[in-house]
Amino acid sequence: MNHAEALKAYKAKDYESAFSLWSKEAELKSDQAMANLGLMYLKGEGVDKDYAKAKEWFEKASEFENDSANYNLALMYQSKIGVDEDINKAIEYFRRAVKKNHQGANFRLGLLLLKDRTNEVLVKEGFNCMLNAAKSGHAMARIQMGGVDRPKKESPNINLEFKKMSLEKKKEVVTDALDRYIRPILVQDGGNIMLIDFLSGVDTEIRLAYQGNCAGCSMASTSTYELIENTLTKVIDENIKVYII
Repeated sequence: MNHAEALKAYKAKDYESAFSLWSKEAELKSDQAMANLGLMYLKGEGVDKDYAKAKEWFEKASEFENDSANYNLALMYQSKIGVDEDINKAIEYFRRAVKKNHQGANFRLGLLLLKDRTNEVLVKEGFNCMLNAAKSGHAMARIQMGGVDRPKKESPNINLEFKKMSLEKKKEVVTDALDRYIRPILVQDGGNIMLIDFLSGVDTEIRLAYQGNCAGCSMASTSTYELIENTLTKVIDENIKVYII
């Protein structure tokens, strides 16, 4: 009951009671209480703002793989809050929070890993993080990721020949379509595109990442999504889902 009472007190801005109750819970090894104490020190709520104590409590909660603690430690290292900037440590803590499907960690790790789009492994990891964040409703991730809001066609034309192909043959068709119809247009403007993944199951998904001049642009400011989706549905199959970042 102490945690519920502490949360109620915190929401009522009775920080003194919340701090006292969470301190008792922390003594009983409640990792969420530890993380909440860290947040209070980080924000200076009911206590003097103290980044060192915030970090100390986050690290204690992190030993229990608390996603909030790992996320806030990552933010501290990314944004130089009471510590020297250390992007590698930030990535490490974001990854630990992502394992618990922390929405904010998915988004921020996605941004970090998609900054340099030359390493295919990191781009794929970043893409998956951003897509997870977008699907969970993260507003900024939804702006970044094209295709999340696209409704499925009610009666799509099915390309039966494509359906019968092996997975490798399907990938060849997708790659050929990108090389023949999409990439030349992007290259003219100093851009390019990377095939992140092709998933062939109940739902067929094509996952793509912009490179060059288009990399990092929000989908709201990128006019090529419609072109790419329309081209791929015509050349390949109408019953596909296209995600682009």
